[in-house]
Amino acid sequence: MMKCKVFELLESGFEGSIYNKLLSGFIVTLIITNVIAVIAESYAPLGQRYHLEFRIFNLISVTIFTLEYLARIWVCTEAPDAEDSKPLKVRIRYIFSSVALIDLMAIAPFYLSFIFAIDLRYLRMLRMLRLLKLTHYFKGLRLFINVLKQELPTIGAAIFIMIVLITLSGGIMYSIEHTAQPEVFDSIPSAIWWSVVTMTTVGYGDVTPITFLSKFIAVFIMLLGVGVVALPAAMLAAKFGEELISRKKHLEVEVAHALQDGIVTTSERAALDKLAEELNISQENLEKLLNSRALTNYSPITCPHCQMICFNQTGHFNKGI
Repeated sequence: MMKCKVFELLESGFEGSIYNKLLSGFIVTLIITNVIAVIAESYAPLGQRYHLEFRIFNLISVTIFTLEYLARIWVCTEAPDAEDSKPLKVRIRYIFSSVALIDLMAIAPFYLSFIFAIDLRYLRMLRMLRLLKLTHYFKGLRLFINVLKQELPTIGAAIFIMIVLITLSGGIMYSIEHTAQPEVFDSIPSAIWWSVVTMTTVGYGDVTPITFLSKFIAVFIMLLGVGVVALPAAMLAAKFGEELISRKKHLEVEVAHALQDGIVTTSERAALDKLAEELNISQENLEKLLNSRALTNYSPITCPHCQMICFNQTGHFNKGI
C-alpha cells in the first residue's frame, strides 16, 4: 500500500492531487535552481565569495535527487506494465530506461568526483544535465524524445548526407583557394570550417573565398545548405504532427469503444482518463472528444439505480452523476 502511494506521488506529476503538484513543483524548482547555481558559481566573484553555500546547496540537492532516484527504482514494480514480471527484472529494465539513466547522470558526477579527479569546469557542465530531469514532469519533453527515437534512423541518414556534403565542399574549396589564400585555407579542416559556417547560413565572415571559381561554387554550396541543414528539422516537425494525430485517433477509438454499448462506466472513464494522460492529451480535450462523439449518436440518460451514464440515439453527451 505504501509503495503504491509513493508510486502515484512520483509518477502522477502535475496531473495528480495537491500533494503530487507540490512535490512536482518542488523538484522542478530545485532542478531549475541547481542550473542557476551552476551558472552563478562559474562567475568568479560569486563563486569565491559563496563557495561554501554553493557546496552545501549542491550536497542537499544531490541527497534529494538520490532519494528520488532510489524511490523510483523501489516503486517501479507498481507500474501497470510490470504486473506480470518479476520485481528484479522490472527494476533492472527500469534502471536502463532513458528516464532512469537521466536521473543517474544528474547525481553521478557528485559521487564520481570522490573517485576520480574531475576538472571543475567539466563537473559543472555535467551538473547542467539535471535539466534533463524535467522530462519526468513535462510530458511534452517525453513526446519529443519518443519522436526523436522513432525518427533517429531517418535523421541519422540526413545528418550523414550533410557531413558528406560538408566534407566534399571543404575539400573542393581547399584545392581551389589554398594557392590564393594559403594562410586562410591552410588545410582541409580549415576549409571544412568555412563549409560548415556557410551551409548553416551562419556566415561569420572570418574565412571567405576570393577567387571567381570558388565564389561561383560557394553560391551552389550556400543554396544546397539551406535545404540540407533544414531537412532534419522538417522531418521532426512532420513526425510531431503525425504522432499527435495518431495519439488522438487512438483515443478516439477507445472513446468509441466505451460508448459502443451506450454506457460509460466508472472503470471505463478511469481507463480513458489514464490513456489521455499517457498520450499527453488534456482532460479538456478528452471532454470535447466525448461530447462530440456522443453528440452524433446518443443523448444521456442517468440510471436511477446504479447512477451510470446511459445514452439514447438522439441527443448529446452529459457527464451525469
